[in-house]
Amino acid sequence: MHTETERCVRAVQSKDARFDGVFFTAVRTTRIYCRPSCPAVPPKPENMEFHPSAAACQRAGFRACKRCRPDTSPGSPEWNVRADAVARAVRLIQDGVVDREGVPGLARRLGWSARQIERQLLAELGAGPLALAR
Repeated sequence: MHTETERCVRAVQSKDARFDGVFFTAVRTTRIYCRPSCPAVPPKPENMEFHPSAAACQRAGFRACKRCRPDTSPGSPEWNVRADAVARAVRLIQDGVVDREGVPGLARRLGWSARQIERQLLAELGAGPLALAR
């Protein structure tokens, strides 16, 4: 798969998560490698290289992207940081933290700002912490 350049470029430009783990994109100009679904702005096609594994990218002299964490394994908490943090927030909301301490209390427990919690919950679940508490 990683040798089919045109198909890989299309997957990166569309940020298609179905290709995560199938190949990795290394950017020649920045010396960084990413998953196909990385939220960063896609590089120009002429600056892309495709590798079959994260280890192959590292062997070629590239370092892992700090946004998409391509060096982590699927299922680990680092693989989908937002989903993991949202799950923790939901558990705390179900335990009544928002009712007792409000959204600032929830934010303190998670180590985030109240605005960040609001944004992450809206992106993942479509509702903020107060709506989930109700």
